[in-house]
Amino acid sequence: MSVEVRNITKQFGRFPALYGVSLKVESGELVALLGPSGSGKTTLLRIIAGLEFPDTSEGRVLFYGEDVTDKPTHKRRAGFAFQHYALFRHLDVFENIAFGLRIRSHRTRPTENEIRERVEKLLKLVQLESLAKRFPSQLSGGQRQRVALARALAIEPKVLLLDEPFGALDAKVRKELRHWLRQLHEEIHVTTLFVTHDQEEALEVADRVAILREGRIEQIGTPEEIYDYPATPFVYDFLGNVNTFAGRVHDGSVEIGASKFAAPETAGRDDTDAVAFVRPHDIRVTRRPGGPAKLAARVVLCHTAGPLAHLELERLDNGGRFTVELSKDQLRQLAPKPGERMFVELRNVKIFPEDYSI
Repeated sequence: MSVEVRNITKQFGRFPALYGVSLKVESGELVALLGPSGSGKTTLLRIIAGLEFPDTSEGRVLFYGEDVTDKPTHKRRAGFAFQHYALFRHLDVFENIAFGLRIRSHRTRPTENEIRERVEKLLKLVQLESLAKRFPSQLSGGQRQRVALARALAIEPKVLLLDEPFGALDAKVRKELRHWLRQLHEEIHVTTLFVTHDQEEALEVADRVAILREGRIEQIGTPEEIYDYPATPFVYDFLGNVNTFAGRVHDGSVEIGASKFAAPETAGRDDTDAVAFVRPHDIRVTRRPGGPAKLAARVVLCHTAGPLAHLELERLDNGGRFTVELSKDQLRQLAPKPGERMFVELRNVKIFPEDYSI
């Protein structure tokens, strides 16, 4: 039981939104569509929902093997929850959730007892039993979003589609709700696509993450796969903080300062430039040169607010700046001072040829 899109292309006027995108979401899987504004993630979700349609006949949308490309939205059995809730202000929580059931045709509409039973079950599921008679204006943002999700689930959708559902909420509430969404998904296992531009949100909530860039899927994989093994410089740069170090290719290695790093991806590119990507937490700092700690730098700034300290350093060979993350204990032991000379070891380095654009 899966949701699949094949070769989806979409253009709005002169603006190309999607180029031949294909994606399969397995039954019960939660997949995040992650990317910057304009990457095509919401357009892809709307095409899956039936709110937009592919530009070419090659583009197809399948729900559980059934081609629904030409079916209207109401025949696809998809549940929606969006950033701005879209709750009915004149209806209380109970009636908002029941709305999708009450508007069904007489032939498919559940009985009043069945509606009540289903809504009460959903209220319990989203932990809002005591608020059934309140109106949207009497709820917090997080409570409204849970009502919107319950309403989407009331129709027993084949697929649940969430477009930036927590985008209008403050950071603390967002964090609470994404924990709740993950727990909810563990209980109901409905196939879900979740659009977000928040990297932390996608990595924490999703089973797999599809990263979109300029209308194409740049990489798809588990959160661990895409974070630890980014396929392109864009993915590396987009997911969290990263430092870049310019180097020179020679005999299958890249030289950065006095250090060499194996780089099979640069084979045949001797005497060309390359760029090394390194996460701030993958850099070791010491006062003494030796072993792999060969790159000399001076301390520029030290930011200590928060759980980690951020040390800004400047390379002595070319003036390039980079950031190192240290625990508070590591900072205390190192006790760096502005202007002081240090040596660094780069670990978990990923090399890309310089012409591999971000």
